[in-house]
Amino acid sequence: MRVAIVSEFCPPYRTGFYETFTDRFDSKVFFCNTKDSWRAFGEFPYVELPNYELRDRYAIAPGLFRALRSYDPDVVVGSPVEGFGGQASYLYAKATGTPFVLWTGEWHLPLTTLRTTTFPLVSRIYDGADAIAVYGPHIKQYLTDLGVDPAKISIAWNTVDTSKFAAPQGEPEALRRELDIPVDSPVAMFVGRMIESKGVRYLIDAFERVEERMEGDPYLLLVGDGDDYDSFERRAAEVPNTTLAGYVENDQLPDYYALADCFVLPSVQTAVFREPWGLVVNEAMSSGTPVIATGQVGAAAAGVVEDGENGYVVPERNAAALADRLETLLSDTDRAATFGERARERIQEFDYDRMVDGVAQAIDTARER
Repeated sequence: MRVAIVSEFCPPYRTGFYETFTDRFDSKVFFCNTKDSWRAFGEFPYVELPNYELRDRYAIAPGLFRALRSYDPDVVVGSPVEGFGGQASYLYAKATGTPFVLWTGEWHLPLTTLRTTTFPLVSRIYDGADAIAVYGPHIKQYLTDLGVDPAKISIAWNTVDTSKFAAPQGEPEALRRELDIPVDSPVAMFVGRMIESKGVRYLIDAFERVEERMEGDPYLLLVGDGDDYDSFERRAAEVPNTTLAGYVENDQLPDYYALADCFVLPSVQTAVFREPWGLVVNEAMSSGTPVIATGQVGAAAAGVVEDGENGYVVPERNAAALADRLETLLSDTDRAATFGERARERIQEFDYDRMVDGVAQAIDTARER
């Protein structure tokens, strides 16, 4: 059985999935878009198709249809539903009578002109797909609420290479010196894009409260870059012990997680964005770092972050609630350590094999329908 996987980019966290999938299936990945910072191709068969950008973040690869016809797959797995890869692979599958699996992480309709006007097409793909593989149960619930048959939805738990983040290469003390953070100061950390939808402003506001009332000289470390970096940098300059590290290569992140006492992903829902998962949560938990996340983070909505067990789940846009949980983990080292060990144990349940199992189940469903 030949399986064609059609997608947009190859981010670093997908390489391991594709390699594991190739070990179990005769398959080939067709990439329909290009992103220079996301070209982490690994040891798996793939083709990067020439593409043309029609508008921001929407590119087409006309050669996809010919490439699929030449490969002649028995099953097509397409994503994302909002992009050319998912839409064109669906059309190919329907035109050729090939079983089609939609692979999606979307649990929110962005309120843009393009997305609202094309929603009938997206809805048609949801209904017409022979099977759907989703990141977690929160997305299955979203699709079920839209009227999709739950029997054709399989959960392919979203994950990263957990072993990579469990084994930092450097010494946390050395990195602390490099960042000018005292060895004995508790550290809360954020990793991600510096954009409003990540909730960074609420995190800085929350930390300001913690820094004012807590003993022990706590620090906030913000890692990443993005469109709103300068704005956050100005706000951070007003709060003592707030450090911006800028962009850090993925291979260096395990050392950063190792120095943190807790990790925070305070994403907020906007008109155009709702955090599908937040794989930095998996990375932090693999490092034994407890996580504080809002309920708008997919990994929290899916139950991977368990409130009061291996971390905390807080309301979005609520600096006061976030500050309380930050202070708890930064001031209570025993609790933070206990939560961290539970986080490490919990995330071991979600590896690439389990992710492939979910897609494999969807493939079986598609072939039976």
